Amino acid sequence: MHIQKAISENLIEIMYLLRQCIEDFNKNNIYQWNISYPDTDRLIKEIENGSLYLMINKGVPIATITFDENQDEIFSDVAWKNNGGKFMVIHRIAVFPTWQHKGVGQKLIQFVEKFAQENNYKSVRLDITVTNQKLIELYEKLGFSQTGDILYPKQNVPFKCLEKVF
Repeated sequence: MHIQKAISENLIEIMYLLRQCIEDFNKNNIYQWNISYPDTDRLIKEIENGSLYLMINKGVPIATITFDENQDEIFSDVAWKNNGGKFMVIHRIAVFPTWQHKGVGQKLIQFVEKFAQENNYKSVRLDITVTNQKLIELYEKLGFSQTGDILYPKQNVPFKCLEKVF
């Protein structure tokens, strides 16, 4: 297994992976994403700006992660712990359902943390729907702390904001 930047030729595989994840979320009453997010235009932009990565196993994408230093204004009222230094924002992690619970997501988080530390970022931030308590607990085990809640437009439940400071 290895992690690499996504290229435009990966778009169909990424969309398939994300659709499988959305179906799996919905079966488990987790409403993290929907048919309007993530959309193709967003994915194309992420590929073009180099923020979308894939985990590849035997030539097949099994997971994806998108991260950069852009944070939406909706997060401005969150009580982040790192207020003065650079921070990295994880926008999306998706692990193909048959690869879940095998440490793939943790490897993606470690990849981002290493990237952040090597590039002088002081923290990593992310958010997750409050209905995904198991994943919130996993992030806390990985050293992330809860910093507040937000409510996205067109969502019915809040999202927990988490941050890991180095």
